[in-house]
Amino acid sequence: MKRRAFLVVVNLVAFAAGCTPRPRPDPASVSWPPAPSASWNTGDGPNAPVTIAPPPAATDTALSFVHAWARPGLSQPVWFGGVRRLVTPEYAQLLAATDPANVPAHAVTGPPVAHSSSTQALITDVPTDAGTVRVTVIPVSGRWLVASAIGIGLR
Repeated sequence: MKRRAFLVVVNLVAFAAGCTPRPRPDPASVSWPPAPSASWNTGDGPNAPVTIAPPPAATDTALSFVHAWARPGLSQPVWFGGVRRLVTPEYAQLLAATDPANVPAHAVTGPPVAHSSSTQALITDVPTDAGTVRVTVIPVSGRWLVASAIGIGLR
């Protein structure tokens, strides 16, 4: 009986102290993956926004990659040779088995639009005749290389 009374008291104290588990958020209100943060503590207050102009070399790499990628009429070896020089070794391994006939785009239709930019990565959207391609470019050994490309607006 003393043990039961002790457990009741411990639970009441924990409840009063706010140590109860928090309710889980509604799954419909949680997004995954989390949105990238474009803020940094710059000393101008907590999480003051930082805007960094996209490095021209990174933007050029993203644009060159989409131009090389959007050539579905090429043979696989020729197509891969064109994109391989612009991508990280890890991404090249993923692209090595790509059949260019499955690439939906044939041409770039506008300039890249930076989505996020820092000294460590550029995420930019490149419009094509088949929709938008989001390209992530990172610095590797003094060069900007494409780490990934996804079709966020491809039809």
